[in-house]
Amino acid sequence: MKKIVIAIDGPSASGKGTLAKKLAKHFDLSYLNTGAIYRLIASRVIQFKIEVEQFENHLTQLVKDINENDLENDELFSEEVGACASIIAKSKALRQAIFQMQRQFVEKAKQEKMGCVLDGRDTTTVICPDADYKFYVTADVEIRAKRRHLQFPNLIYEDILHQLKTRDHNDINRAESPLQIAKDAVIIDNGQLNVEQSFLKTLEHIKK
Repeated sequence: MKKIVIAIDGPSASGKGTLAKKLAKHFDLSYLNTGAIYRLIASRVIQFKIEVEQFENHLTQLVKDINENDLENDELFSEEVGACASIIAKSKALRQAIFQMQRQFVEKAKQEKMGCVLDGRDTTTVICPDADYKFYVTADVEIRAKRRHLQFPNLIYEDILHQLKTRDHNDINRAESPLQIAKDAVIIDNGQLNVEQSFLKTLEHIKK
């Protein structure tokens, strides 16, 4: 049977991760949250008290021993880590340092399973431009902020909204691998869709 690769792009808090996990479970595919890699490295920058402007000088230390299990740590999804990740993701050196790691994940998934699902902000354009299925998941920033606030009610909504807008600006305008919609990607606007509806809509395109 043909091995498949599904790549999902989209802005922060758009629901692409939830969708990717459901697709991976449905098709029994390996799953990788590429954005969590940047969050893990950002958390190490914070943990080691490294100046963000100087973090490239510590790349060897920061990217060492990245374990896929570490990417599921809830602490990585705090707004502080997210804000830092948005800054360091602009780094060409960092992107080059982890590019091969992500491509190796794809090849390993093809060997051990039927393929994989990856989600992140450049999976369809840079990491897996040859993916069998590409989706761009999006929603208005206010909707994304409300959903993130429901997920983390201890945070202030206005702060979440401001951080998401800042992150969107950084992701779209960074010189290295900016957030873009791949020409052959299917756009899923899940602003008015729940998780199941978004999943079924995506599934329809794959089954076609």
